[in-house]
Amino acid sequence: PNESAAGSAGGKSETQNPEIHQTLDAFELPEVSVVGNTPIGTIGLDPKKVSGNVQAHEDEEINRHESILFPDFLNRRLESVNINDVQNNPYQPDITYRGFEASPILGTPIGISVYQDGVRVNELFGDTVNWDLIPQVAIANMEMVPGSNPLFGLNTLGGALEVRTKSGFTHSGFNAKAYGGSYGRQNYQAEAGGHSGNFDWYFAGNYFGDGGWRPYSPTGVAQSFSKVGYEDEKTDLDLSFTFADNNMQGVGPTPFAWLAQDWQSIYTAPDVTQNTMYFVTLKGSHQLTDDLQVGGNVYNRNSYSFNYNSNTNEDCEKLISGTECSTREGLIVQPANFGSTTTRQNGTGVNLQLTATPKILDHENQFVFGGGYNYGSSNFKVGFQDAILAPTRYEYATGPEETTVKINGQTAYSSLFMADTFSVTDWLHTNAAMNWQLSEVQTIDQMGTALNGNNLYSRVNPSAGLTLNPLDALHVDSPLEEFTTYFNYNEGMRAPTAVELSCADPAAPCTLPNGFVSDPPLKAVVAETMEVGARAHIGKYLKWNLALYQTNSENDILFLNSPGSVINGYFSNVGATRRQGVEFGLSGIVLESLNWYLSYGLVDATFQTSAVLGNALGAQQVNPGDKIPSIPENTVKFGSEYEILEGWFFGGDLQYASSQYARGDNGNQAPQLPSYTVVNLNTRYTLTKNIELFAFGRNIFDQHYKSFGQLGQNFFQNDQATMFWGPGAPATAYAGVRINWE
Repeated sequence: PNESAAGSAGGKSETQNPEIHQTLDAFELPEVSVVGNTPIGTIGLDPKKVSGNVQAHEDEEINRHESILFPDFLNRRLESVNINDVQNNPYQPDITYRGFEASPILGTPIGISVYQDGVRVNELFGDTVNWDLIPQVAIANMEMVPGSNPLFGLNTLGGALEVRTKSGFTHSGFNAKAYGGSYGRQNYQAEAGGHSGNFDWYFAGNYFGDGGWRPYSPTGVAQSFSKVGYEDEKTDLDLSFTFADNNMQGVGPTPFAWLAQDWQSIYTAPDVTQNTMYFVTLKGSHQLTDDLQVGGNVYNRNSYSFNYNSNTNEDCEKLISGTECSTREGLIVQPANFGSTTTRQNGTGVNLQLTATPKILDHENQFVFGGGYNYGSSNFKVGFQDAILAPTRYEYATGPEETTVKINGQTAYSSLFMADTFSVTDWLHTNAAMNWQLSEVQTIDQMGTALNGNNLYSRVNPSAGLTLNPLDALHVDSPLEEFTTYFNYNEGMRAPTAVELSCADPAAPCTLPNGFVSDPPLKAVVAETMEVGARAHIGKYLKWNLALYQTNSENDILFLNSPGSVINGYFSNVGATRRQGVEFGLSGIVLESLNWYLSYGLVDATFQTSAVLGNALGAQQVNPGDKIPSIPENTVKFGSEYEILEGWFFGGDLQYASSQYARGDNGNQAPQLPSYTVVNLNTRYTLTKNIELFAFGRNIFDQHYKSFGQLGQNFFQNDQATMFWGPGAPATAYAGVRINWE
């Protein structure tokens, strides 16, 4: 791992910060303690036994970056991570890692699994990830686990993101933060934790409000997190509750010619998402003997999501006014419509594992055996309303809503897994694992029988690897410490979701996410990853890591536009794809007063199959070697912080992303979006031991960059073919205060 998440594999660790307000002026490279090898991860592994480039960070690092949101931190700090700002809302970005996506947008091909305290939080209906439902203020540490690791279950094609929350044992005291700035943004956070004897408690709350830098794009996010626990020499129990009630508006991509005239211009509005969630988790572990531990979790996750968005009427041939347009047949109809979706989801599950650590012939060995059963029910409803357009292109509904789709989705995921890590010597360690996964996805049409379906997917996914310290093997003296080389091969699976299965017929396309019409079979996606790499550090002043990887996927599922349609389309398996690349990271400390990091990520993502794929402009030939859209090939990240005077720190960071093809341009025929560089600055001053002032600026050079593009037709210019861009936020500035007490 290229950073540490001390104690990340267990709930509470003596090595973690005992105070909630740990000062951020401790310039030291974090020491690796243990890395979680399963989502439950009650014991974990010594990093020298981990055959992969696990990227791990603690809450202090997130705070040091003055990260506005968790995805913002991932984008600025992690190798091979990039943001596609599709919705243009700070809480709704698409995250790509090694060319695979985690997104809140229904229909996105999800290739990253996300866990909070060992519970998978990809949504039931479409495997999407709602970043607004993850309580950033309560994050103790996180890990990005690379590859198609079978131990992390469904959707782990390119990687798994683990988030573990704070407790009263690891974060005691009181902390509050408030800041405000550009475009009416304001954020208030508070957290308190403590312990007495064997019991501990932790509570946190967060409110985020923003007026939005583009018209009709305000955001209001309210989150709370609470945890109570018990710990003694053998037993560790935690009961946590997460609540969120959020309202987010975005305006999405806009024709590039309009943005050239006005960077804040919009296409249509509104696009509103309202999310509410109740999430209860009981997790624990018990040491049965010195060499045997049982651990697991039980949870219930209940959520409600309502989305309504503005659309133009594809039946229109000619726009007459904001209230009328004519069809090809000469009929006069309204030029716009609202599509709304209501999704109610309830997921319950239990996951258990047994970890045995007795030596075998005096060699260290860890054997893990476990399994889980996770059941979920989703109720999904789609409605339409006719609408008219104001001169600002804001839409107003003119009639009653008509329900067009109403389905119930039932999902049942079962798994049995085992993993073994064996130390051949002190410098050579092997690991092997496998996970049997069974996924049943059932759709029940509530308005007829057309959408009924029952699909079963089953597979055994293996993994094998080794780690080697060649310097120790050859008895070579070197300044390199904990020098580790590794190799790993693993396989993962993604089962088609209910939303994909219900919209998979090119002869009967749907309006994603607003309609479903058929249920032909789709194949499960299977990914195979190979990775080799090395890592080491020189004392406490320099760390480095290098990884080379290749992931080959079969049966990737994409949403393909019906030829010539902007919003209608269908899901389809598109054959083979490949994502391969390089990750390189450096971090260090200079003269005890300057910390810095530098990383580079190469992601070469290509189609490996010939196909004819539809987009909004028609059909397009795709050949092996064509680049997969929305994935920049090169990313560079640099950051540093310097203590100018005692208690006064000044820092900054930059992110560079190379050019990328627009979504829909699978044949690479249109010009690429240009590369861009974003620079951020931040400073903080310790006024007293309990009060810290801080300020930060984003995109300080006010670059007009584009992180997302999409091929489309401009309804307001006679359906002229054009490129739509997702514009990056302009220069912004914020200031605030942080208060803490022991």
